[in-house]
Amino acid sequence: METKGAAELRGFPRHAIGVLSPLGGTDTMPYGMYRLLGPDFMVISVSLALASFKPADIERAVAAIEPQVDHLVARGADLILQSGTPLALSLGPAGLEQLLARVREKSGRPVLSSALNAIEALRAVGARKVVAANKWNATINRNLAAFLTHFDIELIGTATESQEPVQFQRADLRVGAELAYRLGREAFERTPHADALFIGGGAWFADPAAAALEHEFGKPVITSLNGAVRSILTTLGCWRPFPPGHGRILEAE
Repeated sequence: METKGAAELRGFPRHAIGVLSPLGGTDTMPYGMYRLLGPDFMVISVSLALASFKPADIERAVAAIEPQVDHLVARGADLILQSGTPLALSLGPAGLEQLLARVREKSGRPVLSSALNAIEALRAVGARKVVAANKWNATINRNLAAFLTHFDIELIGTATESQEPVQFQRADLRVGAELAYRLGREAFERTPHADALFIGGGAWFADPAAAALEHEFGKPVITSLNGAVRSILTTLGCWRPFPPGHGRILEAE
């Protein structure tokens, strides 16, 4: 019996997105990407096993990035996403760019970062004064303010409930979404002159909260997911604004 060559087989995704996830068992980002991007995209995720936001644990997670890149390349990733904004913030803009340059050289692939995706999303909607809602501690939020300032964006308010990464993984998805909504609403109400809200963190299911907050306050809400999707499509050369109903970040030109 004649067998088909690989070139004749059908059903392969057009693009494979390699995700360097800070946590094990991450489910929200792959789900969101499949929902928004469809069957032409596959998500390949590896874990950096971040246990806490202590400097030593963040350093270990950052050190694990480059070894995991080989796995993503071997699995056919066309593009690599460094997910986990706190890791990026701990390096600062210059340190992050050095890391991304090393990963690009090692992988031969385009490399994105969740922190820079958020910057591009804010720029896409013309936001210069931002409030944040997240589960990060005071040090990470100071790093966030400094990171945004580097890109001429001002963090003018925050609403936080500090947790460690291990707590993220144990939280029910609905509980996480409700917390994201509560903190986001608190941030907007405290600082009504903000241009936009950034809901930091990809481990909680923040996008239902983002949709509700955009409807309620009439302002853009950036999440790890909508920032990633916009940057991925732009990098792959297939960006088109999404139709109404997908949120301002994905609908903006």
